[in-house]
Amino acid sequence: MSQLDRYEYSAPSMGTILKLAVYAESEQKAQRAIDAGLAEIERLIPIVNNYDPDSEISRLSSQVRQRVRLSPDLSEVFRHARRWHEITDGAFDVTIGPLTRLWSQARRDRRLPTSEIRDAARSRMGWQHLRWIDGDASEAGTGSVELLLDGMRIDISGMATGYIIDRAFEAIRHEGIESLLIDVGGDIRVGKAPPESEGWRIDIAGLGKESPRLSQRRLIDCAITTSGDLNQFVEIDGERYSHIVDPRSGDPVRRRQSVTAIAATALDADAGATALCVLGMEQSTFLFEDLPLREGILLEAELSDPLRWPVRYRHLVRDRALP
Repeated sequence: MSQLDRYEYSAPSMGTILKLAVYAESEQKAQRAIDAGLAEIERLIPIVNNYDPDSEISRLSSQVRQRVRLSPDLSEVFRHARRWHEITDGAFDVTIGPLTRLWSQARRDRRLPTSEIRDAARSRMGWQHLRWIDGDASEAGTGSVELLLDGMRIDISGMATGYIIDRAFEAIRHEGIESLLIDVGGDIRVGKAPPESEGWRIDIAGLGKESPRLSQRRLIDCAITTSGDLNQFVEIDGERYSHIVDPRSGDPVRRRQSVTAIAATALDADAGATALCVLGMEQSTFLFEDLPLREGILLEAELSDPLRWPVRYRHLVRDRALP
């Protein structure tokens, strides 16, 4: 068997840092594979990037009451979004756009929106306000959709990065690379173990910036994502608000938390970490067996006493094979 050497690539992308690592027989083969992965990333960003006003997903939100034919990629994202909405009883909801925009403005202004404004934003979300004209959100590769309410906005940021990683992963693997890692700002997918290793070494973060790592894992053939309020939160009138919004209540998550999800795909790890944050420790435990996750690692602390955080820890492991 030919010797495999490690080749790496790193560059700014999607508002964060993209890192690629592959093991290949030659630099030429490694570069060809990396180029294939990068090409797929560049192809998908204009489709699923919620932060680009000219992307396909942003244009959809600007075409209310119009029939819009979805690209196969965006149709596939919608299919997974509907699946996650159903299995989490609404804790994951891509129609949350009016709320995420509202609370994003509140974080910038450091001022809470009134209850009337929050209620108005909530009234403009809901899967019942999406009309599928041909195909439906449960079928791969099909669909024209119409947003039925003025002010609706679709926000797929909770799974878009994962979808991009999965497609780039498959593009690299199509070039004959089996041992690889893709890391986009901490959303990670890995393939076979590096040579003479039990797996890719991945750190599990603690609850706070000064906290030591919770653990270190050796992972193969899976994806891992950590979410929480470590870096994205705001304090308003002495209260702490996460950037993660619960679509069921319309309010940001208030728990201090760090949640790590491990799944077969980056999309499921990405969506899973967000969903577990919204669900919280007790609801996550109750629903975990119905989620397409291998593991969930949850850290939580109540905010009632900022000088003493009694940290709670729960490690959820699926006890049956994924379908």
